[in-house]
Amino acid sequence: MVTVGDICRFLEEIAPLSLAEPWDNVGLLLGRAGREVGCLMTCLTLTAPVAAEAVRRDVQMIVTHHPVLFRGAKKLTDATAEGRIVLELVEAGIAVYSPHTAFDSAAAGINQRLAESIGLRGIRPLRASDQGATVGAGRCGTFPQPMAKDEFLARVSEVVGAHFLEIAWSGPENVRTVAVACGSAADFLEDAVRAGCDVFVTGEARFHAVLESQSHGVSLVLTGHFPSERPAVVWLASLLTESFPDVQVFASEYDQNPSELYVVQK
Repeated sequence: MVTVGDICRFLEEIAPLSLAEPWDNVGLLLGRAGREVGCLMTCLTLTAPVAAEAVRRDVQMIVTHHPVLFRGAKKLTDATAEGRIVLELVEAGIAVYSPHTAFDSAAAGINQRLAESIGLRGIRPLRASDQGATVGAGRCGTFPQPMAKDEFLARVSEVVGAHFLEIAWSGPENVRTVAVACGSAADFLEDAVRAGCDVFVTGEARFHAVLESQSHGVSLVLTGHFPSERPAVVWLASLLTESFPDVQVFASEYDQNPSELYVVQK
């Protein structure tokens, strides 16, 4: 019998909660550690459609990258969207676990997988952790040979499954050294500059961060928050399937990018 606690211990091995940022809310956020798990779902964000999918498919545990109850709550009622989601899960007996920034920074976490999928070598954290040279926030690495701009952008788009990329290109046309940081991680731009990167790839950034990248001569590539992290959620489902063959594991089908590109027809 596989329990919620068994899943939690496994997740904490691959993404130790000590790696999470101090402001984060990670670990088992909802449910009983001793409950048996026969069906588990992974998702990036626990929205109302995702919660309904979990209930409909008789899931006992959800591993969501983005935490529920992120800012804390003094009340849990159906007066708020998050309250309705949490109450629905509690009533269905569904446990919820979030690795969030611990998974971002883990040795085999989101940023490491993103850097490897792009094809970088000599990968290292942008901000190393005291817990070892292979863990920390963000990643940077190099290509064995310089890669042309268009080839690089096509590769990034394919890796994250993005239909479009937002770019501010101010670095060299041929890319050699690249920094990556999933999600909303423009704060790592200065780290990318210090690492001598030609390009910084992240999910989203503020307008002034784009201007700052141009002032440093570092090209900025924005994939969108969802595409930068969703592939790792699918990979995590596969990893859990291999590790717990008696548990049915799947990535949510209703966990979708909330935004889309609108093209004006002229």
